Amino acid sequence: MTSHNATFSPIRWVSAAQAGEQVRGVWTKELLRSPDGDSFTLLRMGHGAKFELSGGADDRILVLDGELVVSAGDEREEGTSHRSGAYCGLPAGGTAVVSTPDRCLALILNGERLGDPADDVFDPDGWHEWSPGQWSKALLEVEFDENFDERIVGLAHFEPGSVAPRHPHQTAHRFLFLDGEADDELVFPDGTRQTAHRVRGDFVDYPYPVEHQSFSKTGCTILFLHEPIAR
Repeated sequence: MTSHNATFSPIRWVSAAQAGEQVRGVWTKELLRSPDGDSFTLLRMGHGAKFELSGGADDRILVLDGELVVSAGDEREEGTSHRSGAYCGLPAGGTAVVSTPDRCLALILNGERLGDPADDVFDPDGWHEWSPGQWSKALLEVEFDENFDERIVGLAHFEPGSVAPRHPHQTAHRFLFLDGEADDELVFPDGTRQTAHRVRGDFVDYPYPVEHQSFSKTGCTILFLHEPIAR
């Protein structure tokens, strides 16, 4: 089970390189790289930094803090500015020049069917209360079935004191805690139980068939993604 704590902290970053040269003011931190599936990488950029980013048309960038400017690399093009909450794609061709006038923290998601770009995924529109005190917002529209075995990408918000009862997923399920705190109890196939305290910046990848239940005393917001498992 892949797990990283406090990923937004200033430690354990790797300096980005381009054409064999270190890029000043740009760092990355890989959270997950699935050979045939999803990958999650944090990108941190300092004042005035610029970096060429390659990927696919389906890839997405979630701006977590600051301002990120995305362009196709044409010197005559100013690029599009994205602020915290923006869920953006790469230009046609899959290669972009990203820069920041001040500083930026972003999450790069690589995979298939990650949902449509949006100006601000944290705005009040599109949230649905699926259980008392628990809200979700889909970034990829799907029709849920009782097994939750589809591709799912979205945000979850727990109000203070809310509980998600123990439940399974017929998928690998990934979480990045964006704010707040929660206690997560895992139940493994052999009956072993493990409780983890999650805080802002924690990332976890729960493999199928782990079950879990969550409680948040303070409230929290989570990015979640489920990847179907071939069985």
